Amino acid sequence: MCSVKFRGLIFIFIVFISSVCFAEDRIVLDLKGCIERVVRFHPELGEFKQDVEIYKAKLTEAQAAVFPQIELMALGGPSPKAEKEAISPEIRTDVKSTTINGIFGMLTMQVLQPIYTFGKLSGYKTAAEGGIKVSEAELEKKRSEIILKTKELYWSLSLIRELRNLANEIKDELEKAIKRTEEDLKKDIPPADELTLYKLKTYFGEVKRNLNEIDKNEAIIIEALRFMAGLSGKRIEIITEPLKYEESYMKPDELIAKAFILRPEMIQIREGLKARQSLIDVEKSNLYPQIFFLVKGSLAGATNRDRIHNPYIYDPLNDSMLAAVLGMKLNIDFGITKGKIREAEIEYQKIVEKKKLAENGIPVQIMKAYIELQEASKSAKDMEEAYQNAKKWLVTADANIDMGIGETKDLADAVLAYATTRINHLKALYNQKMALANLVQASGLDKDEREVK
Repeated sequence: MCSVKFRGLIFIFIVFISSVCFAEDRIVLDLKGCIERVVRFHPELGEFKQDVEIYKAKLTEAQAAVFPQIELMALGGPSPKAEKEAISPEIRTDVKSTTINGIFGMLTMQVLQPIYTFGKLSGYKTAAEGGIKVSEAELEKKRSEIILKTKELYWSLSLIRELRNLANEIKDELEKAIKRTEEDLKKDIPPADELTLYKLKTYFGEVKRNLNEIDKNEAIIIEALRFMAGLSGKRIEIITEPLKYEESYMKPDELIAKAFILRPEMIQIREGLKARQSLIDVEKSNLYPQIFFLVKGSLAGATNRDRIHNPYIYDPLNDSMLAAVLGMKLNIDFGITKGKIREAEIEYQKIVEKKKLAENGIPVQIMKAYIELQEASKSAKDMEEAYQNAKKWLVTADANIDMGIGETKDLADAVLAYATTRINHLKALYNQKMALANLVQASGLDKDEREVK
């Protein structure tokens, strides 16, 4: 008795451990989980993330430009012989050749500290900061696009599963009708005829074909979601919500106002204008002198050269020097700088034109999405009523046959009407979901969904 209980406990333990391991290998996602995964791991986002890092590197470069720039150089090589007797007590003019019989070493240093650049350094910094925000907005724009694609795949999967349920329901009804018709034909009951039987079997074959296609489409959608979520090679389960009518109380005017604040494109335009204006200022700064502080020095020594302590005589291979100066640098290029300024101004104007396009185009896009949502909502309500009536028709036809007062062809017509209206009802609900998703994206209300958790 104890051994039986012990074996039972072992069996339960093994089943429990197996189920835990199986659950750990499988990743379960709903719509929210799919969106959270794709905004973090979608393979297409990698390139856009690197653009952000590029501008961060440019910002680091711009921030470092205000600090001293130090240049050190060390040299070494063969040294020509030079003795002070060649110039003291008088300069000899009969030295016809030199002898290379030594080596020299030299260390040079230059420290350049910008003092005033007429806005060049601050312009580069502002442009880099704007570039970061522009590239981040581009990343947000891409996330918004893949969120919409994720919703499209998710609700397509929900639609397919609803259609499978419908197909199985119709399949059961047809099987019952075919069986009943075949039995009536064997009994030679007058309402039954072979034409109705052929019609029912034709419908039955079409339903089975649709079920096969549904299985194929479901597998393709799940594979696409697996790729987008960065889960290639892993087992996933997508939990779908049933398609239901959704009330919407959004007002177009409010959506348009929010879109101008929340849309990534508008953020790109605002930050892009700031960055381009800064680059114009950078190019204009080249018309003015760049003022700097410079410290320059060198230390050199050679094995075969005498050191001359005379400020009028400088030996670069065997001498030392240190100087600190205040300098000014101005480039005069006879029109090149003005051309670059004009180019920067044109780039700025291009963004201004994009701004005009966005300000005129976004309201149109929102109104289009809003009108489509209104149409989809009305169609969903209308098809709900038609579907309910078709369902009553089917139930009545089925009941009439059970009571012996109906005909099989009436049931076949009811099944066809029920299937058609239910399919159109589900499509209308799907269209409403996608119209709402399009409106949310167009107005920028997917901002919370774009944020990486």
